[in-house]
This record gives sequence, C-alpha cells and structure tokens, in this order.
Amino acid sequence: MHGVTGSRAEDVLDRPLLHRVAGDTDAGFFRPRPEYGATRGPGGAVLEAYRWGNLTAGAAARALWLLLLPFMLANVALWLRPDVQPGPRAAIRALTRIFALTMTASFVLSFVEVSMDLVGWQCANTAGCLDGRWYLSPLTDTSTSRRLALTALIPILAIAFLWFLGRRTWSRYEAFPAATEGDGDGLAHPCFWNGKPLVGRLRSLHIAFAYATLDAVLLGILVPRDRHWLGYTLAGACLVLLVACAVAVTVRPVVDRDRPARWALGFTRAASYGAVVLTVFTLAYASLERDPWTATGRLPVFGGTVTALFAVQLVLLMILGAVVLGSRPKGTFLQGLTGPIVASIGLGVAVAFSAGLSYRVADFLDRRRLPSSADYVPWQPLQPPPTYEWAAAGFVLMLVIMLVVALVAGLPLNRRLRSYARVVTDADFRGGRQQDPARAKRIDTAIADALITDHVGRMLLWVFIPTAVAAVAATCLALFAIRPVRLAPPNSVPAEVLSFAVNLGTYLIGLAVLGLVLIGVLAYRYQRFRRIVGVLWDLGTFWPRAAHPLAPPCYAERVVPELAGRASWLAAEQGGVILSGHSQGSVLAAATVLQMPPEAQSRAALLTYGSPLRRLYARFFPAYVNDAVLTQVGAVLARPAVPGQHTPRWVNLWRDTDPIGGPMESPAARDVRFVDPPGFGITPGDTVFPKVDGHSGYQQQPGFGSAVSGLLQDLSGPPDSSVPRQPAAPATDQFPQIQA
Repeated sequence: MHGVTGSRAEDVLDRPLLHRVAGDTDAGFFRPRPEYGATRGPGGAVLEAYRWGNLTAGAAARALWLLLLPFMLANVALWLRPDVQPGPRAAIRALTRIFALTMTASFVLSFVEVSMDLVGWQCANTAGCLDGRWYLSPLTDTSTSRRLALTALIPILAIAFLWFLGRRTWSRYEAFPAATEGDGDGLAHPCFWNGKPLVGRLRSLHIAFAYATLDAVLLGILVPRDRHWLGYTLAGACLVLLVACAVAVTVRPVVDRDRPARWALGFTRAASYGAVVLTVFTLAYASLERDPWTATGRLPVFGGTVTALFAVQLVLLMILGAVVLGSRPKGTFLQGLTGPIVASIGLGVAVAFSAGLSYRVADFLDRRRLPSSADYVPWQPLQPPPTYEWAAAGFVLMLVIMLVVALVAGLPLNRRLRSYARVVTDADFRGGRQQDPARAKRIDTAIADALITDHVGRMLLWVFIPTAVAAVAATCLALFAIRPVRLAPPNSVPAEVLSFAVNLGTYLIGLAVLGLVLIGVLAYRYQRFRRIVGVLWDLGTFWPRAAHPLAPPCYAERVVPELAGRASWLAAEQGGVILSGHSQGSVLAAATVLQMPPEAQSRAALLTYGSPLRRLYARFFPAYVNDAVLTQVGAVLARPAVPGQHTPRWVNLWRDTDPIGGPMESPAARDVRFVDPPGFGITPGDTVFPKVDGHSGYQQQPGFGSAVSGLLQDLSGPPDSSVPRQPAAPATDQFPQIQA
C-alpha cells in the first residue's frame, strides 16, 4: 500500500506489466501478469498492490475541494482531542460540532457579502456602478427589497451546490459496505468506518442551518422596516430553526454514530426540507410591494452579524481550550490544545477566504478607491465590513510574526539539530567527516531537516499565541465598528502605515487563495505538486466526517473495509498475508489489522516503513492512536514462541533522514533502523554519491527483503492456538502462497 503521493501500482511493485484483480479505477488491487514472469517477491511471496490514490487525486475539478479547507480543519479538530474522561469528551465533541456549524454560517455570509451587500445594495445604488454591465441589468428599475431577493439567489445556489456535493460524495465514499454492529473500541470498533448514517443526519442539519442563516440576514433587514406580522412570524420560525439545529448537533440521540434515536433521521430531514420551505416564503415576502426605499451606506445589520459570528466562534474556541485544559490531559502534545489550534486555523482560513473574495469583487466593481483609506470618511462606496479590514491587517501581522519566529527561534533550533545530526552521522560513518567534510555536512543537513518535524508544533504555538491575542483585540474593536485606520490620527504616518497594511493584506489574501487553487489543480495533475499538499490533505481526509459533513470526503471509509475484506480472504485462501504499508499506507494497514476477524489476524503479519503512526498520529491524535492501540495491533498479530511469550509479527523500518516516519518505540513492533544514505563515499564503478532517500526508497534496500523473509518464516509456524479460526485447505508449499 502506497502513501500520500498516490504512486502507481507499477512503481509500488517495481513491475512494469500489471493487471487489476479486484476493485475498480478509484481503488484497485493489482498483480504482475503471470505470462511475463517475476510475479513473486522476497521469500517467494506473491505480490499484490493496492492503489487508493485516485480516491484523493484525479480530476482537476477536485482541486475545488481545497476551498473547503476550513471545513476539513473543523472536522479534524474533533479527532485531535486528548484521551480524557467521558464528561469532558462529550463537551469537546459538542463544542466542536457547534463550531463546525458556525463555519457553515461563515460560508453563507461570505456569499451574502458579495451578492447582497456589494452588488445588490451598494453597487445598485452607486452612480455608474451598473453602467456597461449587462449581467446586472435585472437590478435596475426595481425596488430595494426585490434586489435583495434577486441577489439572495447566489448564496441559495451556493448552499444547494454544497448539498449536492455532500450527497454525491456521501453516496460514493461512505456508502461502501461496512459493519453495522459489533464490539470494540476506537479504531478497533467494527462500526468505526461506517459513518454514512451520521454524515447524512449532520448534513441535513448543516443545510438547514445554512438556509436559516441566509433567511435571518434577509429578514433582519426587512422586518425592522416593515414591522409586519408576517415578517415577525417568519423571523420567529427562522430563530426556532437556528436554535434547533444548534441544539441537535449536541444531542446524543441525534449524533450518536451507533445507536441514534428512531426519530433522529426524520427530524433532521424535516429540518432541511423545512429550511427550504422557509427560504421560499422569505423570498416571497421580500418580493412584496413596498413603499419607495432608498438604500444608503452598507447593508444594514450585516456588518454587525459578521462580527458577532466571529466573536461567537472565538468564544467557542476559548471555551473548548478551557475544557481541554480543565480535563488535565497528561503527557499530551501541546497540552492537548491541538484541536482548538487547528480549529482556529480553519477559522482564520475561512475569514481570509471571505475577505479576499469580498475585496476582489469590490475592486472589480469599483476601482476608484483602495479598500482602505487613511483619510476617514463616514462611508465609502463598495466597502466590505470592518471585520474584513481587520482580517486583512491580521494576515499581514501573522506573516510578520511567522518571520520573527523563524528568525528568533528557527535559527537556534537549526543549530541544535545540526549538532545532534553530526553525532548520528559520525556514528554511522566513522572517519567519514575527516575524509570528506562536505559530504558529511550534506548528510547532517538531511538528518537535521528531518528532525524539524518534531518541533513544528512548538513553533506553531509561538505563532498562534500572539495571533490569537491580536484576533481577540481586533474583534472587540470591530464590534464597535472601528476600522484599523481609526487607531491613528488622520493624515499621520501611523495611519498611512495601517492603511498600507490593510491594502497589502487584501491583495496578499487574494493571491493566497488563487495560489491555493492553482496548487490544487497542479497537485491533481502532476506528481511533484501532489507531494506538496498530499501529506496535509490525506491526513485530514483520513478521518470520518463526524463534525462537519460538508468537508472533503473520508477515503478511509472505503479503503479500510475494502482492505480488511481482501486481506481476510487472502489469509484464508492463500495461507497467510503480509500487509505492507508505506507512510500513510502504514496507517491504513494498522487500521485494517484491527478490523480483520480473529481467524484472519492469526494468519497475518504487518510490515510498515516510513510510518507516521508514532511520530505524528500518536502525537496529534492521542485518543485514537496511543500505546494501548499500538500494543493491541501487535497483540492480535503475535504468535507464542514459548509459553507466556509472544513474538511480534510486526516489523517497522525507519530512517533518521525521514521527516515523516519513525520508530514505533513499542514492544508490539520490531523496529529496524536503516542507515541513510547506505554508503558514505562513491562506490567503485559509480560516478556519484549514494543518494539520501529520506522518506522514499525503502523497498530498494536489502533490509526490506530480509524483513519480508523473516515475516514469512513467522507465518509459516503454527498459529496461536488460543485464537479461534476457521479450518483452511491443506497446502503443500505455504511460503509461495503467502500474500505480500
């Protein structure tokens, strides 16, 4: 099983001619063609590759999923929680799901800002803004309320597209056959990868909340002016729907994965369809004839709504952090605050997306003024809310903080890591530094660069703390409609600096969003760019959509059940199976082992290389990958060598130059360290130094074949008699039949 790079099956098996023996074009199993020979690997094992890369790569249109990055980060935050008691655990889940719900509201408000505020309200009432723009002609010669109803169709269509995308991915990924009942806990629970029912219920609630958010904005503009009973009735229904959705995502009978209440599905579907009906009535109400109404300034209520929502999101994150700290997680990475930090990053990305989109549309519609001017006037045409100005200024501040942290903390850290790397290099290649100092220095650099992974979290915290403090301060100022340039006297140098920072931030945010989409397109078309985003993306979409149902789909909900079924069949039919996984493939392999039935586990072995299980997953997801889970993986694969002792059938290969993989440091696995590069000097007959492989090239090392052969010997012995198993057909030669 390959890792996040989506390697071809031919590259995984190092065989040029393969054919698919199971699966489909998205995820399939491949074997070498027997008519061309060389179908077996080390020890005579039959080779078979599982290629799942097309589930996360393929069509360039999937690059648009990168625009759902805030949703993905909000969803991952749920899985980043520490291993705490049931009480704090339930509170963390509830707060995270409410936060995910507010992220959907942020998505809606970003489209409301562009269509209803900038186009329907400000541009339509600005002299010359509609001239020469035929596509905006429906907004001319019509009432203000009807213009709002027309422009509300844009966010309605955006929500409908999210609904369609959510249903399409839901039926393709989560719908893969999986267990619906059984015993176990965590990754070993038979229903862990069966998220389809939960995703369906959550999706209905998020769609209902999205439409209700749009209705609330529209009614918040019309009802105070009309003071009509029909408007009050619709507003009351909208408020009830918003509160019901917010409460429902915290109620266990609705969000319980395994045992939801019988009424949960009907309730959530009624909420989504009811929200659609409410939106239709709201649009009809907005289209009614009214007295002449001249729109001036910004869209009423909207600026305060955006700021209030951001304030609520910050409060939720602070409460979430307090709950995590109050649960006193011991020995966890960053004191267990990884979840709130990642959720806050998702919030920052969402605000940046919204601000960048708003300012670029405003710049397109009205090029007469910069987004922010040091010469303050009560109102400027086509001006986004003050919150977005603070977001632009905050983006520049964050870049400055990152630069300062890199200089102040990164340089000393790099020196310390290089000092440690020298020790490793000198131990592996004694006398090499005296022979070729430049070569030794290059190896030192490779080891030091790989070690940076272990310190990224601390540097992230140093960036997060001042940025979070600045965000809270900016939110307080935005609640009072104070723009950044108002912090300094007009026409002063500080005011000019603040104005320049805001304007620069708007363009940098726009370039960042454009660059993200461009990287996404290139990542799904070219292998090189896929490596850039592959690690983050595949880590994020590995986990089920249990917090945000509109996030990019979870590929593991198909991969793990499919692997477990195939591996169990091979273990029974072929006499045994070795699950061999590189990088993210090793995580999938370990999760597969826990999902296999006992009779298949007794005939299975595990080979991992470049594995992030201990180094990344156990650090960031301690509630689901920890010492107990790793021990459980080794225990179900162990075979008693002598009474009372077990020999682990799990071999883990790692290198010091690997920035992702590392040792398991567990009695459940036998760690084997590869020296990288395999040689110091130029070998006779060659012209270049042996390459530093880092995270790749494990299968080309002689030790890889030795590890496979050793596992084959373990599998050839008598299985654990304490584990019940089904009778298997006799085999005359078990080694060649074992699947790797």
